Amino acid sequence: MSKKTAVRTLAATAAGTALLAAGLAGCSTDSAGSSSSDTLTVGVNGGASMNAVKATFEKANPGVTIQVKDYSQNFREVIGTQLAGGNAPDVLAITGGGGNNISAKVAGDKGYYADLSGQSWAAMVPATPKEQLSNTKGQLVAVPMTLSSIGGIYNQGAIQAAGLSVPNTWSQVLQFCQEAKAKGKVAYGLGLSDTWTTQMIPYALTASLVYGPDPKFTSEQSKGTKSFSQSAWKTSLDMYMQMKGQGCFNSSPNGTPYSQVQDAIRKGKTLATVSVASETAAIELTGPADLDLTYAAFPATDDASQTYLSTSTVGFGMNAKTQKKALAEKFLSWLATPETQVAYAKAFGDTAAMPGDVKQERQVSTLVQEYVDKDRITVWPDRDWPTTTIQPEVFDGVQALFSGRAHVGDVLKKMDAAFTQS
Repeated sequence: MSKKTAVRTLAATAAGTALLAAGLAGCSTDSAGSSSSDTLTVGVNGGASMNAVKATFEKANPGVTIQVKDYSQNFREVIGTQLAGGNAPDVLAITGGGGNNISAKVAGDKGYYADLSGQSWAAMVPATPKEQLSNTKGQLVAVPMTLSSIGGIYNQGAIQAAGLSVPNTWSQVLQFCQEAKAKGKVAYGLGLSDTWTTQMIPYALTASLVYGPDPKFTSEQSKGTKSFSQSAWKTSLDMYMQMKGQGCFNSSPNGTPYSQVQDAIRKGKTLATVSVASETAAIELTGPADLDLTYAAFPATDDASQTYLSTSTVGFGMNAKTQKKALAEKFLSWLATPETQVAYAKAFGDTAAMPGDVKQERQVSTLVQEYVDKDRITVWPDRDWPTTTIQPEVFDGVQALFSGRAHVGDVLKKMDAAFTQS
């Protein structure tokens, strides 16, 4: 199945299925060992979307309570600790691929997630999400929920008031930065003290520079014929630094929390940021009533037709040690329905993985579908990396670049070493 066919099926098939704390919260007993037989715990990385839809399931199942456990500050650390301790939530958000400690292939291979391959909806999961949400044994460990992507999030009202427009080429990005600065605005907010944000711009750029033109790049790395250092990964990090030199960002990104960037966009002091599409909903949540955000692919070249959108399949799986197996399976089957998918994605601010015939109305969904139709999508690079040690090198490396402690070549060498050691 081609990439376009697989993702088109994911985003549009009529028969389908139904997602990123406190220090030692991982030791909580209110999870797999919860004593109430009619309470199902669900671990999430941001609870607004699950809270928005859970009432429908509770209403259809009188006496059942869905208890949402939101660990949005340090989801991976908390869930990783809980999985190892055997007391993770009954159902939990799972990232695809193998890029981190709780991903489908890493935690899945350790037996932390239940095998869902035999569920009634599993046979209808298209190839792309099935591969991303399966462990290396081929066992499906999550029901696909959203097709997430990385792009530019723009305060359209503030941009129009400044007399600017959303860029769709790399030269226009640099021009946008210069014109925004002249207007006393920050073009792209950057909150690098939250380390997960460090990867957003490199992932967006490498979609068009590396993984779109060369879909087999990672497999060729595994054979030793390609490397980060000798590829357009260097170009992407050089461009990141070019944006810094052009004044695209706020001052002191390393010392800026991402929440501050969100607030600045809401107020129109910052015009945009590059982030996951779901941040459109997160920023809108506490913004003014007239806040108008738009979402666009982030360009890396001066040919707009060559811009790719970096995407990832995310879903919900079942803790292998849950004592609520029957209820958890029923809940996951409900998540698989198109109505639930679209309602969840709308609240999440993203694109439903399996919407069926249910219409999606968010601008984000329309944009993503356009890139699916044009066959201009890639998978987030870390989803296919063979070890969890590469992504931290991106996090640390970008912060080091912004503090002047490293050069682009230094960062890429460390990334190559981590890849090779795997």
